[in-house]
Amino acid sequence: MSNVQSCYQCGKCTSICPMRRVSKTSPRSSIYNANVYGLETNDIWTCLTCGLCPRECPQQVDFLSFIREERQGKQPVDIAHLGVFTELAELSSKLNGNIVDKPNGSKIGFFPGCVDSLDLFLHDVKTNFGEITTSSIKLLDKLGMKPQVLDMKCCGHDVLWQGKKDVFDGLKAHNEKYIQESGIDTLVTSCAECYRTFSKDYDLGINVVHISLLLDKLGLKISADATFHDPCRLGRHMSMYDAPRRALTANGVTLKEMEHSKENALCCGVSSFMNCNEQTKALRIARMNEAGETGAKTLITTCPKCLAHFNCLKTEKDAVKKYDFDVVDLSVFLARQLEAGK
Repeated sequence: MSNVQSCYQCGKCTSICPMRRVSKTSPRSSIYNANVYGLETNDIWTCLTCGLCPRECPQQVDFLSFIREERQGKQPVDIAHLGVFTELAELSSKLNGNIVDKPNGSKIGFFPGCVDSLDLFLHDVKTNFGEITTSSIKLLDKLGMKPQVLDMKCCGHDVLWQGKKDVFDGLKAHNEKYIQESGIDTLVTSCAECYRTFSKDYDLGINVVHISLLLDKLGLKISADATFHDPCRLGRHMSMYDAPRRALTANGVTLKEMEHSKENALCCGVSSFMNCNEQTKALRIARMNEAGETGAKTLITTCPKCLAHFNCLKTEKDAVKKYDFDVVDLSVFLARQLEAGK
């Protein structure tokens, strides 16, 4: 909280806040109400934690940490998908998890994330999340890597940002023990949220690598165009903008940038499976419209939530606008091209 004392209410954060476009949310007011009056407002829950406001703050206020601290131990206003993914994480944190059975000796581990849960509960969005795992393994194999596929619990990203730090701590403790017993020295993941969480919120003592850092070495010759959506967690949270783009262009893809990209990329509107509503839907529409304006045949991203909610918008029967381009994960896109080349 001492960090927010330096906020002098200039309003720059409010002027660039994506949620401000569709609601009366104000980062500046959130700080003022908490710091001066000790009040809790809905603003701390509608915040996307997308990372735009800290980038523009002249006083370098760590607004993301402020939001996380304010949420801790409190009940979120609106959890998406009836809170099923939060319930799964809470249940998993209380149960005994899988143990490392027979490590294959590889010093590289690959963690698929929560694709199985997404396939189980988000089948209406017509996206095969499990294909992200199989595609990632194919690509790593092409690069000569034979990773251990780590059967860990959820990384805990969502519950941490929902204010449930006790649940996160349980998941973290299990996963850190699992990783230690696996004997790996490099952890690879294709999920932007997992990458952010393992890199910043865990104490692993090993290399954590997002798969996009490896894929420019595939040597594919793809004749296609695409546009790339920067997930908040990979982009502004981890400052990783070039790697996924190199993974595409180095393999022959012609990249068409949206009006807002890299540091200025618009958010998909849903973070930590919270606030999937008409306001955040408006943000998804704005982003999908930008993607359509590029003329690219494919929108590529590296975040399962972006993938889910963009495709959800595509499948809406009463959608005002139809989007005639594909929305796919980076690994899936490249693996499909690899298979097509064979």
